[in-house]
Amino acid sequence: MCGDGLVRGSETCDDDNGTDGDGCSSLCAVEPFFQCAPGDPSVCDGICGDGVLKGTEACDDHGTTSGDGCSSACAIEAGYGCTPGDDSVCTPICGDGIVIAPEVCDDDN
Repeated sequence: MCGDGLVRGSETCDDDNGTDGDGCSSLCAVEPFFQCAPGDPSVCDGICGDGVLKGTEACDDHGTTSGDGCSSACAIEAGYGCTPGDDSVCTPICGDGIVIAPEVCDDDN
């Protein structure tokens, strides 16, 4: 029974609800650009590094390298600001007191 939190039969996920758009569809199928961890109920989230902002991702710059503003876990790193949406572009924040290249100074002002 889809929506009962138990992955059974032809279900590829079951997140204990019938809501579309959260990674596991109302038909208990993994939705595009999501991945679901095994278990009952399924826990689904965006695929970090695919360039598509989904689930709990705060950024997704099409990579999984930390130190560029968007971490390997798709979280915005300290000292950076990132454009919202898919293919996030992260740049150092001027005026936050953190010097990150290409900044040569940042007086927190």
